[in-house]
Amino acid sequence: MFNRPVLHIPKSKLEVVHDALAIVILLGIMAYTAFVWAALPDQFPTHFDSSGKPNGWGGRGNLLLLPILSVFIYAGLTLLRKVPHKFNYLREITEANAQRQYVIAIQMLSWMKVLIVALFGFVEWNIIQAAYGYEPQAWLLVISVLIFLAVIFFHIIRSLKAN
Repeated sequence: MFNRPVLHIPKSKLEVVHDALAIVILLGIMAYTAFVWAALPDQFPTHFDSSGKPNGWGGRGNLLLLPILSVFIYAGLTLLRKVPHKFNYLREITEANAQRQYVIAIQMLSWMKVLIVALFGFVEWNIIQAAYGYEPQAWLLVISVLIFLAVIFFHIIRSLKAN
């Protein structure tokens, strides 16, 4: 397929911090969910429209989906990090630019990993708060999406500028 250099890129300090933060968030939301599990009603809002009004209802079992999905995404992105030579790039990858392009791509993956886990944790927390009758914080979801886009565009620009 591609004849790209296969390089071993050691984890940066930022990646270690991101991994630790993602694990803390994962464990925190799992602990919080377990802590409130017995006190939750049988049915509560689990999905909301763009104005924050509930449009889907479910039970406690629905709360297992996001933490499980978070673990799979975290693990998948952690494994994906090991093969940056197989990623899609906006520039041709050569011996001269491979190291820099791979590092940029891996950094973006690291940011996305922690942001996805944080977003899923926030959504889980919002659902639990809705079960107790509180209004969901939809504006924070909008901010989260803007942060995702900013991270993606930032790394795309870095990649395009890198030689």
